[in-house]
Amino acid sequence: MIFILIGKLILGLILFLLGMESVKDSFYKVSGKRLEYLLKSLTNNIFISIITGMIVTMVIQSSSATTVIIISLVNADLLSLEQAFGVIMGANIGTTITVQLISFRLEEYLWVVIILGIIIYLLYYFSRKKSLMYIARGILGFAVLFVGLEILSNIISDFKDLDVFLNLLSYLSLKPMLGILLGVIITAIIQSSSALTGIIVVLAKANMINLNLAITLALGSNIGTCITAFIASLGSSKIAKRAAWAHILFNSFGVLVIIPILTLFVNVITLTSDNLARQIANAHTVFNIFNTLLVLPVRGVFIKLIKNYI
Repeated sequence: MIFILIGKLILGLILFLLGMESVKDSFYKVSGKRLEYLLKSLTNNIFISIITGMIVTMVIQSSSATTVIIISLVNADLLSLEQAFGVIMGANIGTTITVQLISFRLEEYLWVVIILGIIIYLLYYFSRKKSLMYIARGILGFAVLFVGLEILSNIISDFKDLDVFLNLLSYLSLKPMLGILLGVIITAIIQSSSALTGIIVVLAKANMINLNLAITLALGSNIGTCITAFIASLGSSKIAKRAAWAHILFNSFGVLVIIPILTLFVNVITLTSDNLARQIANAHTVFNIFNTLLVLPVRGVFIKLIKNYI
């Protein structure tokens, strides 16, 4: 029984990740060169850098992908570390739009998404404009993503009968550091903070997780997601490695600041909505905005430390 449930759980996760990859790859191919031009042209001002990072990440639906692009531009001496750091801060905020979408019950309108994707694909068939094909694939990728979430939702509800699983969740909710560590490990393995947060939202919709544990797992995912950029920087120039470390240190710093005030943070988030899934999405967004506002005035110190020690 347990192996069947785990198998179905893995299937749902695979569909979710395939949907995410399709969305990211398709929308990047539609606007990839434009996005790179945007990153190179609009990053001289720190505030514009942050906004640019947000927009690029909202378009391609992946902060990891944005950071990999940044590292490639830094490696080619097209971006400075200062410019890259601003975009990284914005990318962290932009990636939370995925979780915000997941927290709404958009699966009820899945048929609309599928029909829209098919219509755009038919337009491509008659016009042969490749951009339309990629847009259609991206929209259908969203449909696959939500099908994966729906499978996860149905399967996770079956775990309610497993005392071991419920006891584990209960134990982790009392151990915030373990929750953060688990979030780091899971995200590093599946290389998608959105996927982990999607699972957390599914657990919330099934009333199987509390806000404390959800937030600690999400905090861990913010550190775990840095592994993609770190891997991309291996074998690159020294400044590209510094950009990857800027991502790691920035996200880790925010988590370290939140830990001592975690109870206060949880209480503030409860005021943002009466719905647990929405609270989790809001926590993800509020944390990344808070971290950016916290580091923004002292970003020069961050950059100086990175240049001196990395």
